[in-house]
Amino acid sequence: MNLLEYILLPLISLIVLFFLTKLMGYRQVTELSLYDYIIGITIGSIASELIMCDFEEILKPLLGMIVYAVFTWLISILTKNYMKFRFFVEGKPLILYENDKLYSKALDKAKIDLNELLMNCRMNGYFDLNEIDKIILETNGKFSFYPKTLSRPLKLSDLNHQVQKEKIPVLLMLQGNVIKKNLVFVNRNEEWLKHILKVHGLEEKT
Repeated sequence: MNLLEYILLPLISLIVLFFLTKLMGYRQVTELSLYDYIIGITIGSIASELIMCDFEEILKPLLGMIVYAVFTWLISILTKNYMKFRFFVEGKPLILYENDKLYSKALDKAKIDLNELLMNCRMNGYFDLNEIDKIILETNGKFSFYPKTLSRPLKLSDLNHQVQKEKIPVLLMLQGNVIKKNLVFVNRNEEWLKHILKVHGLEEKT
């Protein structure tokens, strides 16, 4: 393998991986199910093999990556449209604890012992199982906790308290320059901005 191949093969691998990831969707870079994890590792392994092979041998790993990606894309379409097939591929969420009862069979199925479950409870702020109404193991391997009514965090709606709707902060100046379109967006003008700057002891850049 000459120097040109050392440079071109990694570039080809990165380009192909980029487009295949776009094809498979953003789930490959967010929360992974068991199936997504397997596919991601396999395609990555094939991509590393592509880097190490010669130009004469590039077709086999390249086709392997494409086949895996297209297969994953087809699976995603099927799981989206057919719920039973989705459960077959990704599994179902498991209820591990509900109504003050621990489901040992569900724990065994998930390969989780009581100590690991309690550790996850503590990591999420629950130090007593009596505070929890339900614990669910999601298909991505994470835990969802449903606290009992008396143990859930207090919300403003519980107090019947009216609050103003929060707005996204808008940048009005950048490096001393006024962003005029943002001023229009917040229904303000430059005179108002100059006044605000003066109040805070700042000067607008001219």
